Amino acid sequence: MKTVLVSSKGGAKADILFIGFFKGGKDLQGIKKIEPLFGKVLEAAIKKERFAGKPQEVFASFQPAYRHAAEVVVVGLGEKKDLKPALLRKIAGKIIEVAGTRKAGKIRVLADTFLGDVLEAKTAAGIFAESAMLASYRFLRYKTGKKDALPKFPETFELVFEDKNLAGELKRAVTRAEKIAKAVIYARDLNNEPANVMNPPRLVEESGKLAEEKGLRHTALDLTELTELGMNGILGVNRGSVTPPALIILEHGEEYKENGTVCLVGKGVTFDTGGISIKPSKGMEEMKFDKSGAIAVIATMGLVADLKLPLRVIGLAPCVENNVANNPQRPGDIIRMYNGKTVEVINTDAEGRLILADALAYCEKYKPDAIIDAATLTGLAHLTFGDKTCAILGTDQKLIDTIREAGEKTGERCWQLPLWDEYADAIKGNHSDINNTGDGYAGTITATMFLKEFVPAKVPWVHLDIAGTAYIGKNNHECPKGATGFGVRLFTEVLSNWSRESFSK
Repeated sequence: MKTVLVSSKGGAKADILFIGFFKGGKDLQGIKKIEPLFGKVLEAAIKKERFAGKPQEVFASFQPAYRHAAEVVVVGLGEKKDLKPALLRKIAGKIIEVAGTRKAGKIRVLADTFLGDVLEAKTAAGIFAESAMLASYRFLRYKTGKKDALPKFPETFELVFEDKNLAGELKRAVTRAEKIAKAVIYARDLNNEPANVMNPPRLVEESGKLAEEKGLRHTALDLTELTELGMNGILGVNRGSVTPPALIILEHGEEYKENGTVCLVGKGVTFDTGGISIKPSKGMEEMKFDKSGAIAVIATMGLVADLKLPLRVIGLAPCVENNVANNPQRPGDIIRMYNGKTVEVINTDAEGRLILADALAYCEKYKPDAIIDAATLTGLAHLTFGDKTCAILGTDQKLIDTIREAGEKTGERCWQLPLWDEYADAIKGNHSDINNTGDGYAGTITATMFLKEFVPAKVPWVHLDIAGTAYIGKNNHECPKGATGFGVRLFTEVLSNWSRESFSK
């Protein structure tokens, strides 16, 4: 979908007109005023119990004589009190699904009919613009079939609001939503690329292009520099690969240091075999998504620059390939990390925490007010939450609450797990300071306890385990099977509303 328009009245005819309808609604005067012929058809359908207004229920009628479009589709919204952002996102996806099946080029949505009791017009406009673009996304770069067999989504999406006084506010909301959606799509594109294409050097290249386009400062620490710094967490994981590792660093807003500095850190394992502790073959193709955290950080940095946020933001993405081709790290190896602590590698498939650890410790260089990291860290987070929410843990409750609230607004939900000191016992080392895995229980928590050992002292820190939300195995209302771009909207919402009150320090 190329464009999103906000208009006080409809222009030339669209292919489909969409109208919202609440469950139990009886007053059809508004619809009859807009489309008199359709109003009578809908009235008859309701009497015959062909349509009731249940959430995402659809009733359609085709008649060339209709004013706005030859086809009118009414979408059920459920009870007025229940229409909240999460449901409106699903409804926006439903609208795109219906439009796609009809191969409609231009659709018109009477946005005022989708507001309910709690949604403001600007919120609804932003959700429609963002969710419609995301629902239209497909990764087709490697498809060679006939073009007419590929999905066709609307090129023009018109939002019609009656109140002309809202035009400026709504336009700003739509413009912002479009920028956010484009950043999420950028993240999906990078993440859906296979590992034979998107390896650490290619991520360095892509992040460099983004930095040049958006005006970000770009640094990529290479093999020599990582060795000189003693980043043996990153180096150890990458030992089994012939492809060199990198630590990508993107910087925005040096001039805004007085407003605060936030470090974002993302795990960038471009492919994870598990190393010597090799994974089962079934589903291993999904391990190209083990770079999701890094890509969320890279895409967010581009968006932060686009939105000109008055905040210093540093994005760090340690990038490796966990393979078994060269001289791989072994279970039982002991390595000294960037911050000087020693780690015994119990399991080479617990590699993400090793590369994150070095990057987290490196954040101290920037004297951040807070650190937030995102990683497809543990399969247990996926098993626990499925693809509905990510796990959130950290050292600062106020910052955790800030991020959770942002997740409710953006649809990228987070659910808190405890980080009690007692869990540290599970990773105490015998021949080293700590082990990289625990005893098999509470794996998401003990992995986070490991990361905590490398966070600079007294810096508020939150970890997001996005193992279940970074990609999906089947289509949903906003995303087809594959990478979701999870984290971009969440990070951006948090940073857009950042203040010293966002955390407890």
